[in-house]
Amino acid sequence: MITVFIEYKLILEKRGETLALLAERESVSCGLGARQYRCLEGCDQPGLFVETFEVDSLEQYEQIKQWRLEDEAFCACIAGGANKLNIWAFAPVRP
Repeated sequence: MITVFIEYKLILEKRGETLALLAERESVSCGLGARQYRCLEGCDQPGLFVETFEVDSLEQYEQIKQWRLEDEAFCACIAGGANKLNIWAFAPVRP
């Protein structure tokens, strides 16, 4: 199991557009293998978002990552564009 985090800061003027796009991004991500999808916004930092979900393989992670980084409509809503769309994958530590 791999846990994925996607973090970005919205352009606040595009909040409505971004929220509409997020619903579609969740659906497509789940179709690509994401499970337990959640989208969170910073309580003390409005516009700072973190999406988190799990995938079974690095291949699924890489596919979702590539798709999100190439998603021009969504990246246009992020302060700094695709360069500021941070996507990380984490695996459990096994001592």
